[in-house]
Amino acid sequence: MAATVLVAGCSDDDGSNDGDEKHRSPQSLSEGYSVRGALAEIPASAVDDDVLVQTADLRAATEAAGLDVPTDGSREATSPWLSGLTDASSESPTPVFVPFGESFNLQAAAPEEFAELLGWSVLDVDSFVELSVPPGRFAVVTGDFDDDTLSSDLTEVGDGVVTDVEGEDFENHLDAVNAANRLGVPTRLARQGDHIALSPSTPAVESWLEGGDSLADDDSLAAVADALDDEGAISAVLTRVEGGADPASAVLGSQASPEQLEALNEQLEGSVPEDPFDAVGIGWSVDDGEAEVHVAYHFDSTDAARDGAEVLEKTYREGTSSVSRTPYSDYLDVEDVDADGPVVTVTVTPAEQGRTSFLYQALQQRELLFVSR
Repeated sequence: MAATVLVAGCSDDDGSNDGDEKHRSPQSLSEGYSVRGALAEIPASAVDDDVLVQTADLRAATEAAGLDVPTDGSREATSPWLSGLTDASSESPTPVFVPFGESFNLQAAAPEEFAELLGWSVLDVDSFVELSVPPGRFAVVTGDFDDDTLSSDLTEVGDGVVTDVEGEDFENHLDAVNAANRLGVPTRLARQGDHIALSPSTPAVESWLEGGDSLADDDSLAAVADALDDEGAISAVLTRVEGGADPASAVLGSQASPEQLEALNEQLEGSVPEDPFDAVGIGWSVDDGEAEVHVAYHFDSTDAARDGAEVLEKTYREGTSSVSRTPYSDYLDVEDVDADGPVVTVTVTPAEQGRTSFLYQALQQRELLFVSR
């Protein structure tokens, strides 16, 4: 569904653009949080072939985790909150997982340092979405933002776009390393209503201000997002999946010998759907205080999804991790496998010793669960 293109409001030197968010489609984050709405914030022009989207309703996730947003932006004050949202706390694990993107630079800077530079930090964010594919990272955050939010120290570089560091897009400035970027790459920002966009790409931020086609117009990703929304996901990761892969090559990598590939392919027979899927999303929700993780796969047809559901269920229940050589059943319990049109949704809960972040890590490591032929 294409976003409606209307004339944006007047811009100011602080990067604000109060056009009542006229560029946004009815499916955007302007209408409350949804995974589909998060996709609608990412301009299609900002996307190349690769897609990795990370998003969350940060306020809902914080509440579901039984946490409070810190009022102190120091590293000491924010670490327990961040650990609770990223499944990093071994003492008191929470039922949620938030895939924070790189835009918050949480590994290198405390939120208070980020806020001193840009005027706001992750502590002010209600929801976010990030296209996390370097070098063209692009993010949108929502919150109680107004004309005074963006720092007056930022420099205007375009109509409604400001920057923390002057220079060309993606250019390293090691003499200007700051709380927003470890290499001193300029961060471009723009505000429209209660949304702020940020990216190292000026054209990406300008495209967001102008409106137009978005990732929500990608049929495969939109179908996956809708499936996760149906499950009540409050955080999610979505990606396109390259088809045509030999499962053994995808698992072992390019250094494997022909003999190793042949042996593993024999072991994997029946563990990867015969028909390819082209998009997958992982969504996290909480039901009665308990964690649920939903994995949605988009196939080319209803028949392919129906056949794929049988194979996926078998792999989730009986398969073994190619990384740890441990059965997947040690990490997760399968609650439901549903095929609805071209989308298969697998719902799992963490096993006794499992973590809510396991499938996120499995996606990063190209585990068998995410390999498409």
